[in-house]
Order: sequence, then C-alpha cells, then structure tokens
Amino acid sequence: MIRSTDKSTKQMRYRAYFWLMNASSAAVIYSGAEPLAVYLFNIEGDIYPSPIKELLYSVIGLLLFVVPMILVCARFMRDDYTEQLWKRTFVVIAYIMALLPFVYLVMYWSLFFALGQPAKPPLVLALPELNLTMGTAIYGAWMAYMMMFVIVFQFLRWRDSR
Repeated sequence: MIRSTDKSTKQMRYRAYFWLMNASSAAVIYSGAEPLAVYLFNIEGDIYPSPIKELLYSVIGLLLFVVPMILVCARFMRDDYTEQLWKRTFVVIAYIMALLPFVYLVMYWSLFFALGQPAKPPLVLALPELNLTMGTAIYGAWMAYMMMFVIVFQFLRWRDSR
C-alpha cells in the first residue's frame, strides 16, 4: 500500500513538471507577443488597468523567472525521459550561446549598412546604444536564459512527439 502511494506521488511530480513547463511556455509567448503588439500597433500608455496589470505582471514574472529556475534545479521532478530531454536542452542552449553573439553582430551590421541608421530602431537593434547597468544586464541575461530553456525544452519535447 505504501508503494502505490509512493508511485502515485512520483507520477504526480512528473506530471507537475510538464504542467509548470506548459505554464511557463504560455508566459514566454505572452511576454513576446505583448511588446511586439505594442511596437507594431503603436499603442500608447498601459493596455490594462493598474490593479490588473500588477497582478498579471506578477504572475508572468513568477512563470518566467521562478518556475523555470525551479524546473532547472528540481531533479526530483524529472523521470528518465525528462532527464534526457533536460540534458539535450542544455546541449542546444550551449550551441545557441556560442553562436548568438556572432549572429547578432552580423544581423546588426548587415541591416545597418543595408538600411542606414533608422530614426527609431527596433529594440533588438537598439541594444548596443542602451545604457545598461550591471544589474540590468544580469537580469536581462537571466531572463533570456530562462526563456531560452523553456523554449528549447518545449521544442525538443514537441519534436520527440512527432
């Protein structure tokens, strides 16, 4: 009897890993879609009223930063398949981290020479011109790393299901 409850507890932890990963994926999609929509449609001001905005951004922040950090560190929540997927995810992230600066520089300079300096460049192209502090840079790198973990993990999971 004890073994059956222990087995169901393990199964619940394994399922919870994927539930949390799916929730983090939704937060990643939203965090990419909202700024893109604001930029493309020139939306001025806040989209949501103040109390809803704070609540929504708190939940999104939790799902973007805290939950992926737990998923990266919580080995007890992963079964054998998830552990292999986790390892493959970090191999892909290592390749991305090695190639991303080079790809960014090539993209930035190619667009700069092809189009000239635009009056208001998109945020991605304006990154070298921003005045960042060490804290902001670390926060941005952590955010990008956590989002990349969620995206790559879900992509590899989707690819395995096909």
